[in-house]
Amino acid sequence: MTKPTEIIACPACGTELTLEHLVGSLDDERAFARLVALSVPMAHLVVRYIALFAPAKQRLTLRKKVRLIQQLLPDLQRLAITHKGREWPAPLDAWEQAIEQMLAARDAARLQLPLTGHGYLYAVLAGLAEKHAALAEQRPRRDTVTVRGQTMEIGTALDVVYGCKDPALAAIEESSRKAAPMPDAVREHIRRIKGAQGGAA
Repeated sequence: MTKPTEIIACPACGTELTLEHLVGSLDDERAFARLVALSVPMAHLVVRYIALFAPAKQRLTLRKKVRLIQQLLPDLQRLAITHKGREWPAPLDAWEQAIEQMLAARDAARLQLPLTGHGYLYAVLAGLAEKHAALAEQRPRRDTVTVRGQTMEIGTALDVVYGCKDPALAAIEESSRKAAPMPDAVREHIRRIKGAQGGAA
């Protein structure tokens, strides 16, 4: 005689579950955790982040967790995001900093939960990228120096300092050196025009 299946009621919502369903669900959760740990960058932080989507006193379904991670995974792998029509670099340390900021905001009750999308995270990532770009612009290049208000390469600066060259003129000459060379076809065309003008004279 087959032993009757034991029925267990969820203490939170009253849903009836068999013991087999409960054990199967736990196995699925463990398999999901192993899969995330192996395939998702910064898995421990990503799992904590997607928990922000869970309503109060509830857990996300396995299907919802997978869907949320699938939405993030392409950008995590390419280390960039698209936010408000613009591409932003998003290295892993930026993702870590952004998620940590959100977790801190949650702990300080400054984050409206549950989350309904990734917009907040991507706004933080874009803000970090913008701040990083601004700092990079403010930092002088290692191979340049400033002489009398003009930023120039070190070699040009030495000419100015030791060769008594005017810094403004040196900057113009440096810019000319960096300009793209004139194409051969254009140079030949100019030569022909000059030759024609000389013949007409």
